[in-house]
Amino acid sequence: MSNTEVDLTLDDAVDEVLGLLTGLDLSYAPELDRYRAITRQLNRALRHNALEQEWSHYASTLDLGTVSEGQEEITLPSNSRTRIIGDDAMRLVDPDGRVHRWAYFLPRDALHKYRHRVGLWVAVVRQNILLSRPISETEADCNLSAVVSVMREPRMFRLPVQGKTVPNTVRKQSIDFPYPDVIIARAAWYYAQTDPVMQPRAQTLEEGYKDLMYQLIERDVANTETPFQNTFTLPIQSGLVDESGYRPPLANY
Repeated sequence: MSNTEVDLTLDDAVDEVLGLLTGLDLSYAPELDRYRAITRQLNRALRHNALEQEWSHYASTLDLGTVSEGQEEITLPSNSRTRIIGDDAMRLVDPDGRVHRWAYFLPRDALHKYRHRVGLWVAVVRQNILLSRPISETEADCNLSAVVSVMREPRMFRLPVQGKTVPNTVRKQSIDFPYPDVIIARAAWYYAQTDPVMQPRAQTLEEGYKDLMYQLIERDVANTETPFQNTFTLPIQSGLVDESGYRPPLANY
């Protein structure tokens, strides 16, 4: 994404959606049904956008606590999910913040092939991070913490119960995306599908949203140098036996 972010508030976004739907410069009071209905579609667009090409915008890291000797599994909180794209990895970090070991992600069904290797790899099954081998005594003695890349959910617009005044803190809250036009276009398309009067325009709004989405992907992916990515190849260091004396983790052994 560009370093320059476009800042649109909830009030701005509702007005923009209304403009796309009607072609008029309309504005609705936050206490009215239409304002709340459009806010609901904006929230829906934010959630669905987090699953598209730009989902990495919501990535952060999470400290899962200190690992212990013999540990083979780490549980993620229920509100987090791992981020596994490119060169993402779990790492074991000492109290000073230095990384002692990188544990790259593998497909779940390949993890058992690395059981007897000195290195550390991980796989994810729902909310559990499975380790390729138990945590060693040396690693436990170093008081290392497991830090993993995770996805956070986008910040929603939380309106009070109907009939109560919407506070300015909510009305002035910014859309949680650096390029909010794509969220607005998606919300307008969603809203048109729910309104019988607007439904004939739903296909046109979808085309406009898709064009904008693909332009954004083209700008941020095709015109950017591709980062180095992990390949899921089995690391045979030297011939048929690696340096540690174990057979290579091939499926036919």
